[in-house]
Amino acid sequence: MQEAQGTPARSNQMLYILLGVVAVLLVVIVLFLTGVIGGSGTETTSPVAEAPSTGGEMPQMPSVTEPVEFDPATATRVPAGETPEQYVVAYFDAVVAGDYTGAYDRLPADKKAASTEDQFAEQLTGYGITAYTIDEVSEEGDEARVQATASMAGGAFQYLWTFVKDGDEWLVKSRTLPGMGQ
Repeated sequence: MQEAQGTPARSNQMLYILLGVVAVLLVVIVLFLTGVIGGSGTETTSPVAEAPSTGGEMPQMPSVTEPVEFDPATATRVPAGETPEQYVVAYFDAVVAGDYTGAYDRLPADKKAASTEDQFAEQLTGYGITAYTIDEVSEEGDEARVQATASMAGGAFQYLWTFVKDGDEWLVKSRTLPGMGQ
């Protein structure tokens, strides 16, 4: 018994249609991530990395119209006896373990102001971060920087954490995504 097969022209036509659909979806994703689609038209401060979601719809965070300035009086503090590197390791350990409350508590004040703990947890759940690396640690004067890379199914994102010394303790000044224009 002979199986019915489509003609080569029909197979090529289906391939072109599928490639077209994929290309349109990629354009929409790029426009969405750059803020052209669904953006407010103003520059905002993002509470966490804009990583692609690997399963379904990308979790969204509320827009912040005015960035929160760093204020030592309200800054997140590094626990006594903990180095900035240990602080970042504890943050990512919490993220990988799904302890979003623990991770949220370690965010800089501006990131906490930009989202609720539940919104933060929803977004990180969508990212599916499975591992991380500490790439570089530097300290110069009263400032320390820790670069780390978070790995997920959709790729990897590098974070830059900046800390400032306030007397004998470290304050979390910022957490940015250097490759994302932040």
